[in-house]
Amino acid sequence: MSTSRSLIVGMKDLPDNLNLSWAQLDEQFRVQRMSKAFYIRCKRSAAQIINQPISELFSAFNAELCADITRRQRQIIGFQLQDDQGMRLHFSLHLVPNVGWNLILSDINFEDPQMKELHSDYRRAIQASDAWLQHIEDVIKSPQEDVFRVAVSKAMSLTGSQYGFILLHNEKSSSLTLAARSEYPIPKINEADFAKESAQVAELECRLWLECARNYKPIIHNDRDNLPHRGDFAFDRLLLTGRYIAVPILFRTRMVGLVCVIGRDEPYTRNDARSLLTFASILWHTIELPRSLRAVSRQSKIIKAQKEQLSQSLTQLISAISEALELKDAYTAGHQKSVAQLSYLIGEKLGLEPQRLEGLKIGALVHDIGKLAIPSQILTKPSRLSKEEYALIQTHPQHGAEIVEEVEFPWPIKEMILQHHERLDGSGYPAGLTDKEILYEAKIIAVADVADSILSHRPYRPSMGLKRMTDVLRAGKGTLFDPEIVETCLTILINQEISISDHLGSVLLEPIIEITLDHELEDIQRLLTQSSSKVAVVFDEVRNIAGVITLNLLDHWLSPRLGTVAERESDRAILHKKAHQIMMRNVPIINEVATLEDARIQLNQSNSEFIVVVNKVKRPLGVIGWREIAMVRNANSEFERLI
Repeated sequence: MSTSRSLIVGMKDLPDNLNLSWAQLDEQFRVQRMSKAFYIRCKRSAAQIINQPISELFSAFNAELCADITRRQRQIIGFQLQDDQGMRLHFSLHLVPNVGWNLILSDINFEDPQMKELHSDYRRAIQASDAWLQHIEDVIKSPQEDVFRVAVSKAMSLTGSQYGFILLHNEKSSSLTLAARSEYPIPKINEADFAKESAQVAELECRLWLECARNYKPIIHNDRDNLPHRGDFAFDRLLLTGRYIAVPILFRTRMVGLVCVIGRDEPYTRNDARSLLTFASILWHTIELPRSLRAVSRQSKIIKAQKEQLSQSLTQLISAISEALELKDAYTAGHQKSVAQLSYLIGEKLGLEPQRLEGLKIGALVHDIGKLAIPSQILTKPSRLSKEEYALIQTHPQHGAEIVEEVEFPWPIKEMILQHHERLDGSGYPAGLTDKEILYEAKIIAVADVADSILSHRPYRPSMGLKRMTDVLRAGKGTLFDPEIVETCLTILINQEISISDHLGSVLLEPIIEITLDHELEDIQRLLTQSSSKVAVVFDEVRNIAGVITLNLLDHWLSPRLGTVAERESDRAILHKKAHQIMMRNVPIINEVATLEDARIQLNQSNSEFIVVVNKVKRPLGVIGWREIAMVRNANSEFERLI
C-alpha cells in the first residue's frame, strides 16, 4: 500500500497556533528555525535566539552534553533536563543527516495525576525515598554488633521483600562472607555451609557476586520460571524465588559487598533498585564513620601525647639554654626562671589561654639570651656601668632576636625577646615602640623583669626590697608599663605575700625517672642507680601517672634471702616482677606554680616523705621533700641577712 505524499506534514507546514514547542538546530546545535511556542518559552527576541547555541537558552544543555549527543551517533535521542527556573523538561532530538537536529521540547509534571497513572510504581518510589532516611537512622542507632542484621531488616522493609542478606568482600583473601541474613523457610540453608564457604570461596565462584560486580550496577530478576542461581553455592541458594534485587555496596570506588532482597508479589522496579542502591551506599558510610572516628581518636591521642612530649622537650631545651646563660653571668642565676615563673602567674591571672601561657613562659625563659653576645666582664662588673657599657648592654634584645631568627616557634618568641625593654611612651629600646605596637606578652615580661631585677641581688648592689619595687612599678604605671599588668604583678607579690623564689618552679628538685607499668624490678633498680634518683614515676598506657616506686620500696622487695636453691629461685622470680605489681598508687602531686608553703601543708596532710612536682600538662618535673624545703628556706634566710 502506498501513502500519498500529500498526507505527510513537515514542520514548515504545521499551523502557527499549534502549541508545539520545537526548533531546528544545525550540526553545531545553533537554532535555525522555531515554533511560536518555542519562541514564547524562551522569552527573548528572535535576534537573541536565531543562530544562537542552544546552551545560551538552556544552560543545562551545555557543551559537554552536546559532545556526548554527537558521540552517540543515534538517529533519535531523548533525555530530561531542568531549565533555569527548575522546571523539568523532556528533550527529543531527531537527527537529520547533513542538516542538523529537529528538537521537540515538552514539560514534565510529575505531580500530574495522569503521570501517576502512567507510572504505577510512582507513589511507591516517593514513599521509598522518604523511608530509607528513617531506615538509615535506625541502622546508625543500632549497636555495632547488630548493624548488618538491622540493615538486612531495613532493606527488606524498604522494598517490601520477604527475605534478604548481605555479603561482604575481603580484598586480601578475595573471599566472601555472609554478614547477616533473614530467617528462611524450609529447605533451611546449612549454617556449616556458610561457615565453610565464607572462609574459602573465592568471589568468582559466586555467580550472584560475579554478576553484580561485572559493572557495579543493580541486578533485577523478576522471572519466576527462570532462576539462574539455583543449585550453586550457598550464597546463590539463598535466592529461593524467581524475584530478587541485588545491589553493590560501593565505598570510595570499590565494591565492598552487596545487599540482596528476595521475594515480593509484585515485580521489582528500577525505582526499587535506585532506592536500595542509595540505602546500601549510605549504609557503608554509617559503618565506616564510627571506625574512622575511632581511628581519628586514637591518632589524636597519639598526636596529643607527641605534642605534649615535644612541648616538654622544648621547654627543657630552652631551660638548658637559659642555664647556659646563667653560667656566664653568675649574678643573674635564676633571674630568667624567676621572670618566667612570675610572667606565667601574671598571664594566668589575666586570663590568657593555656597555649599562649606556654609561649609566654618560654619567651620569658630566654628573654635575656642576647646577653650571650655581651662580654662577661661587663655583665659581672661590680660597679655601675659607663655610658658606653650601658649602650652595649642595650643591644642584647637585638642579639637575642638574631639568635632565634631561624627557629620556628608556634609563639612569637622573637618579638618577646626583642620588645621586653620597650615602654608604652616610646622611651624603651631598641626600636622605641609605643603602647599598641608592643606585643602583650612582651609587656608582661617587661613588668616581671623589672620586678625581679629590683628584688634580686645585683653585682653592684643588694636587693632593693618590695617597697622600692612597688614604688618603681606604680610610678611607671600607664606611662612605662601596662596598668593592669602592674596591679596584677603587685597583687601576686605583695597582697598574697608570695616571693618569686618560693615557687616550686624555681626550686632545685630531686630528680626522677619515668617508667611504664611493665618495667621489671631489675631494670628499675638499674635505672634509679644510673640516674642517682630515689623515685620512679610509673605511667600507664595513655601517659597518665599511675603510681610511684621508691628506692626504699625496691630495697624491701629485693632484699637477699638465705642461700637455699628454693630461695635463690624466689629471688630470680622477684626480679621479674612488674612495676604495677608493687607500685604505690596514691601519688601525692603538686603543680610547679604552687609555693613552698603549699608543699609544706600538703606534706603534713599526706603523711608522705615527698611530693611529685608536675607542670600544667601533668608531666612530672621532680620531687620535693622536707630536705629540699629546708635548704630553700635556709638559703632565703641567708639572703635576707645579707640585704
